[in-house]
Amino acid sequence: MTIQSAVTELVRKECEAYRLVDLGLLSSVEEGVSMLLPVFETADLSVLGDFARFRVWRREVLLLFYRQLDYAGFIREAGDSASFRCFLLSLKKRIIAMLRERCKEPTIDRELAVPGKTLAFKLSAMLDEELFQKERRVLLTVDTPILLEEICWDYCRRFFPVGMENLMIRLERDDPEFWNDLYLTIKKIAHTVTSGQSVSIQYRKDVLQEVWADTSLLLHGKVVEKNIPAFETSLHFRNYIARMCLNKCREAIRKHNFPDIMLTVTGEMEAFLYEEEAKDDIGLQKGNLHDIDCEDEEEVRRGLTVVLWDKLEPWYSELTRGIEEKTELIFLHYVEGLSYEEIAAMKDTRVSVEGRSRLVGKLRQDVVRTRRLLKLRFVELLKGK
Repeated sequence: MTIQSAVTELVRKECEAYRLVDLGLLSSVEEGVSMLLPVFETADLSVLGDFARFRVWRREVLLLFYRQLDYAGFIREAGDSASFRCFLLSLKKRIIAMLRERCKEPTIDRELAVPGKTLAFKLSAMLDEELFQKERRVLLTVDTPILLEEICWDYCRRFFPVGMENLMIRLERDDPEFWNDLYLTIKKIAHTVTSGQSVSIQYRKDVLQEVWADTSLLLHGKVVEKNIPAFETSLHFRNYIARMCLNKCREAIRKHNFPDIMLTVTGEMEAFLYEEEAKDDIGLQKGNLHDIDCEDEEEVRRGLTVVLWDKLEPWYSELTRGIEEKTELIFLHYVEGLSYEEIAAMKDTRVSVEGRSRLVGKLRQDVVRTRRLLKLRFVELLKGK
């Protein structure tokens, strides 16, 4: 390899990686070569044959190269420009793509992203702007794109993959790119729910569109208004969406009075809606209730919530035996956020105003009594464990 070719290759790689020509720092690769060649004339060329020495020497040469380009001055002047921000966005996306490829741990994508999409490694325009404002002061002090990339790596490692807490922040701030991908997930869940019904293809398509649209609007409103439960895992969030879809499916079927319909939850659908995680965040496993203190109200409450939420067996069946429908009322009221009036309307659309009022009162009493009974049964199970 000649000196000329070595320098040309070095400059070309820098231009490709950091868009030096596109950003106006150089007019061409040849201009950069002409700036670096004098450095090589006084260099000990034996470093070209020693990889370890060459890496150190290459870094020193590039530092000198970027001083000659006044990269620090360019950042101060153009750091807020559209062209530089575009380059910075592409640099971060390249880093995030590598982080995604290297990630071996399960992420929220397992439950919340459709194939080909990602929420865990999504850098939306809104999120990029927020991150830039946080890192702007540091970014505008760099003197080489190498240091710039190192800072971007540091920020990306700290934020990605996106977890449940940050996902909910993105959704609460109405980030359209995150919502658009979540809408696709809602459609997939809605399809699973509606596919489990004995409905003709024609009606099923109508129901699917209505369930998808209504669930999306309802969820969006609840999240943006922060009128939604806290979710410990992405599975809990997916199950919450699934139950919304199931309720909207019931509403659509009753509203349109579709013929020959039997509203059911098939085995495949049940498995999808209530699939258990390999490991629950609070440490409650299928056969492991031994660590719950019966005298600790908070531990009992959390344990009961997980058993009911994820339908952990055999505990769930024992707890709800004989009160399955009343247990569903608890989910509708406390999880779905439906009022007793809305639940009453779902139960019977033909009842009179006076009858509806009596039904609302009965539902309220049923929920209170069922909550108390579930807690008593759960404590008995714990004491007999």
